[in-house]
Amino acid sequence: MKYIQFLKENYDYLMSFINCMKVGIWITDAEGKVIMVNDYSLSTGGLGRDELLGRYTTELIETGYILYESSVLKAIKSGHEESIVQEEGEGGNLMATSIPLFDGDELDLVICVELDITEVMRLKRLLENQENIARKYRDELLKFLGQNNGDNSSVEEMVTYNVNMIRIKDMAAKTGRTDATVIITGESGTGKEVMANLIQKNSTRADAPFIKVNCAAIPESLIESEFFGYEKGTFTGANVNGKIGLFELANGGTLFLDEIGDLPLQMQSKLLRVIQEREVRKIGGEKVIPVDIRFIAATNKNLKKEMERGNFRSDLYYRLFVVPIHIPPLRQRPEDIAPMANYFIKIFNEQYKMNKVICEDAIKELETYYWPGNVRELRNVIERLAVSGSGDQITRFQVNLCLNDNSNTGDSMGPEGRNQSLNTLLREYEREIIMKAVDECGSISAAARALQVNKSTISKKLKEYGL
Repeated sequence: MKYIQFLKENYDYLMSFINCMKVGIWITDAEGKVIMVNDYSLSTGGLGRDELLGRYTTELIETGYILYESSVLKAIKSGHEESIVQEEGEGGNLMATSIPLFDGDELDLVICVELDITEVMRLKRLLENQENIARKYRDELLKFLGQNNGDNSSVEEMVTYNVNMIRIKDMAAKTGRTDATVIITGESGTGKEVMANLIQKNSTRADAPFIKVNCAAIPESLIESEFFGYEKGTFTGANVNGKIGLFELANGGTLFLDEIGDLPLQMQSKLLRVIQEREVRKIGGEKVIPVDIRFIAATNKNLKKEMERGNFRSDLYYRLFVVPIHIPPLRQRPEDIAPMANYFIKIFNEQYKMNKVICEDAIKELETYYWPGNVRELRNVIERLAVSGSGDQITRFQVNLCLNDNSNTGDSMGPEGRNQSLNTLLREYEREIIMKAVDECGSISAAARALQVNKSTISKKLKEYGL
C-alpha cells in the first residue's frame, strides 16, 4: 500500500497523532502539494488549514508565506533528507528537515519537521563568545609576559581596501617619521583624527604628549588663555596658581589642531609666530618659554578659498601646507564600507559584551547608501544597529529601517512629495507602517497580528519593498 493511500484512509487518526507534537509537521505529495499540516505549525504561520491544504510549496514561496527556500523542494529534487536553517530578521532560528518516502523507486510523500532552534543557536553563540573572551585573556597574558608581538592598540584603526587610501595611509605613516607640519583635509566625518593618530603612532614622538584640541569648540574670549596659559593673578576669578597652556602641554610632543579653519584671525597670527619662533609667553608673564612641538592640523573647509575671502591668513596657510593629506569621502571608496562595518561591529561587540554579526545582504544595503556623514555616520549606524536590534544577526531589513530613519528627516509632503503621485505616496506610507510594525512587534507574525492581516501578506509586502 502506498504511503499516501494509507494517509488518506487514516487521516483523522494520523492528524490526532501529529497534533500532539510540539513541533511543526508538514506532509506533501511528490509534487510538493500540502496534504497535511498540524496545529503547532498553524499557530505560528498566519494561515488556516483550509488555506494551506491543496496548495503547492512553490506557490507558498511566491506568496511570501515561506521565505526564500524550502527543504521540501530540496528533498524532492535530491531524493534525500534535506535540512535548512532559516535566519529570521528578528533574530529567531528555525530548522526544517524534510524526509522523502518512496514506494519502491517512486517518490510518494515528503514529511517536513520544523523545529525552533532559537535557544540552541543562542547558546551556541554564547559559547563562542566565552571562547573569544578566553582567547582575549590569553592574548593579554601573553602580551604581559612579552610573548606577543601583535599590535593591540586601543586607538581606532584606519581600515581600508581602497587603492588611493592605501597610498595615503602609507604616505602618512612615512610622514610620521619626520617632524614636518601636516595639514589633513576632507569632509566632516572622513577620519581626519584617525589619520592624525596614525601619523603620531608612527612618529619619533609616539611616546611623547599628544595634545588634541578642537579650535571650533573654544570660545573666542578664552582661546588665547587656553593656548598660551596665564600667570597667577592675571585675571580676576581665574585659577590662583595660573594655568599651563596647550602649547606648553604639547612641548616635546605633538599638537593636533582640529577644525583649524575656525580659528579666529587674531589667534592665527599668534599661532604662526609660535610655529616660526618655537617659543611662547604666558598671558601676564615676562618669561619666554622655548617649545619643541610637531604640528598636525585638520579642517573640512577649503582653506585656499577662505584665504581668498580674507578669513584665513596666507602666511599661516603656507606654513601649514608642508605635507597636505586629503582624505576622500566614503562614497568615493565603497569597497571600504564592508571592512569598516565589520571592524566597528567588532569594537561594539567588545564594548557592549555582545556577539553581533552583519549579514551579507545587510552589507550590500549599506553599500547602496550615499553616506553624507562619511565614516562617522557609518560608525553611528553600526552602533545603533548593534544596541537596538534583537538577536545576534544584523539583517538587511534592520539596516534599511535604520538608514530610512536617517534620510527621512523632512516632511514627506515637501516639494518632492508634492510632485509624487497618490499611489506612490500611499505605497511609501504603507511601507513605513509595515516596517515600523515589524520593528516594534519583533517578528513578522506579531506584526501581522497587530495589523490584522495574514503573515503571508506582510512577507509578500516586504519582498516587494526589497527587504
